[in-house]
Amino acid sequence: MYYCSTALGWTSYIALLMINFFFSIMFPTIFSLGLKNTGSHTQQASSFIAMGVVGGAVFPFLMGQIANHDVAQAYYLPIICYAVIFMFGYKFYKVKHS
Repeated sequence: MYYCSTALGWTSYIALLMINFFFSIMFPTIFSLGLKNTGSHTQQASSFIAMGVVGGAVFPFLMGQIANHDVAQAYYLPIICYAVIFMFGYKFYKVKHS
């Protein structure tokens, strides 16, 4: 069976490294865009975003459970998470022109 997460050798390896590299700017970007235009609800909005970090504790466990059966398939879980993050950004981020 063909798994794209490991099939391309070094290209797959570099892609996985680049994902981790871009983690460094992902959360600050999500945090700042998530708080934009929240007005008096800024404190509550920031607490919801901070609680969202719990996924960082849950998903590695789930990925490990999947990896116990097939390591290549385990990489589909973060791909699904990134797709959800992309859809959130695509749907909710709008540039307002003055």
